[in-house]
Amino acid sequence: MSRIFEGYCTWYRLAGRTTASGEMYSDNTMTAAMTAEKARLNTMVTVCCKSTNMCIKVRVNDRGPFMREPNGKAVRPLRPDQNIVIDLTPAAFKQLAGNTGVGKVMVTVEVP
Repeated sequence: MSRIFEGYCTWYRLAGRTTASGEMYSDNTMTAAMTAEKARLNTMVTVCCKSTNMCIKVRVNDRGPFMREPNGKAVRPLRPDQNIVIDLTPAAFKQLAGNTGVGKVMVTVEVP
């Protein structure tokens, strides 16, 4: 039985760092970050953008999204951002939202 989550989707970068799954982060992959409560690592999820009606499949390979201060720095200790359901790599976000110039869109995320 699938679970559906609704909320915001943003994009993130971890240049030169490893993801929670242990692989190197890449801006060009179709991957995402979600909290452990929503999806296990290496789970394929379907993300649908409400404004573009576009849906994509991404693999969860990292944890997040985490709360941030207005300057962009992560709030310590790290804790989930309840307003953001999923963080995507730039390549995945661009495919989902198009060249809209926005950094946050409303989505539904289906987790098997």
